[in-house]
Amino acid sequence: MRTPVYSLLFGQHPHSGFGHDKTPKKRLSLLFARLGFFTACEKQKNGEPPTAMYGTPHVKIWVGGKVTDKTGAPIPGIEVLQQNSPYKALTGDDGSYELPGQLFSIETTADILFTDTDGPSNGGEFAAQSVPVEFTEADRVSEAEGWCGGSFARTGVDVTLEEDAQE
Repeated sequence: MRTPVYSLLFGQHPHSGFGHDKTPKKRLSLLFARLGFFTACEKQKNGEPPTAMYGTPHVKIWVGGKVTDKTGAPIPGIEVLQQNSPYKALTGDDGSYELPGQLFSIETTADILFTDTDGPSNGGEFAAQSVPVEFTEADRVSEAEGWCGGSFARTGVDVTLEEDAQE
């Protein structure tokens, strides 16, 4: 006599000689795929589709300021980059920048790197500089929702770049 669960997972009973051509791993994979498909397609009790909860806890950040040389003149074309992330911006003609970014929710500091990528065309060759920008509750501009722990903004993160000594 066959056990239904055994048949479902492994095919015919091993003593019957039939249907034992699929490995147990393949049968389990098929079972889990079918169960996953049906649970992923269910609707919540209120008729709404289920909320997708894939992601990582994070906070959105925004940093703004101005980049100048030692005389106070604005430096256009400086690359402003949140290190270890894809977020970057360029300074405008007036040296100002606005950099959106993101931190994992356990982090409170973003390392911002200022780099002269266009050489002397912006008035000189400037050495790169990294500035740590710490975010606190005083910088919060929106509350948490879902995986997002809220938004934080810092203005007035002004930087004075030094001429590169390797000219």
